[in-house]
Amino acid sequence: MSELQLAMTNTAGISSVMSFWVFVGSNAFRRPRELMLKLGLVVMVVGFLALTVAIGARGVDAGRFPLANLYESLLWFAWAVMGGFLIMQRLYPILHLGWLASLAAATMFLYGSWLPASQHEISPLVPALVSYWRQIHVPPLICSYAMFFLAGLSGLMQLWEAGRVRSLAWSLGSLMLGCTAIALGTFTSVDTFVLQAMFVGGSIAGLTGALLNLKQVMRTRVNAERAELYDEVAYRAIMIGFPLLTIGIITGGLWANHAWGTYWSWDPKESMALVTWLSYAAYIHLRIHRECSAEKLSLVTVAGMLLTLLTYLGFNSLGFGGLHSYGRFK
Repeated sequence: MSELQLAMTNTAGISSVMSFWVFVGSNAFRRPRELMLKLGLVVMVVGFLALTVAIGARGVDAGRFPLANLYESLLWFAWAVMGGFLIMQRLYPILHLGWLASLAAATMFLYGSWLPASQHEISPLVPALVSYWRQIHVPPLICSYAMFFLAGLSGLMQLWEAGRVRSLAWSLGSLMLGCTAIALGTFTSVDTFVLQAMFVGGSIAGLTGALLNLKQVMRTRVNAERAELYDEVAYRAIMIGFPLLTIGIITGGLWANHAWGTYWSWDPKESMALVTWLSYAAYIHLRIHRECSAEKLSLVTVAGMLLTLLTYLGFNSLGFGGLHSYGRFK
């Protein structure tokens, strides 16, 4: 890793943490709130630009497209989350969502920094990745995952602004259990069955609890205007991510036919990507036809975020195996 790449990566990671705390601080101080929100945005822009340079420098150092292992994909994910938020905030007044976007990016930086040194170093590609399809297939998927995360975070904010505090708590619980299972699967040797049960069971229990408590409203917390705003933001983010996921699945099939002689093999990760695609297709159908409330749609975005997390990181860290298991590092 070159000095430029290391310096820019560290700058981006520190900036994401700093912007998180500035955005959080804006909620604690009323008088300078707008100033702190703008400051948090400026810090995030600095982090985004630094990460752009870091990814470019890594590509130059490697002499290839810099997206070949888990560490590099995490850099791309953080870049796409920050970039997606910066685009969305130009269209909608959502600076109050900045602390969650910064937290998501900072978490990916932290996760990546804990990976083994072999992931950080530039190494030759494994045979399965030596193909021009890699730079066609993978970037749209990573960007779609980032937009789905922004949609899920907007769904959480919608629940908060709609006064569905209990449903929000259940949703956060399921998300935290899922992230914990992935972290344990990455850095420890906990039995894979336990980890799979933690992720799947926690997701089902959390979303069920959130749905059952959806009618419980904290009236003093309701801000209908902001709730409507975050419902719209979630929809727009999904409308960006959905075609990107579609492109990723189609190009994945073309790459699979080129590499394995079949367009679709019902590999676990392929199947999970299809399930994720269907979940967002269902969201779009429900949203366009107004067949359920905005709060229920927010739970669908949270469910989609959990499915995205499982598709992106879960299958390698939770031991589901399959043809995509070359992404594991232990």
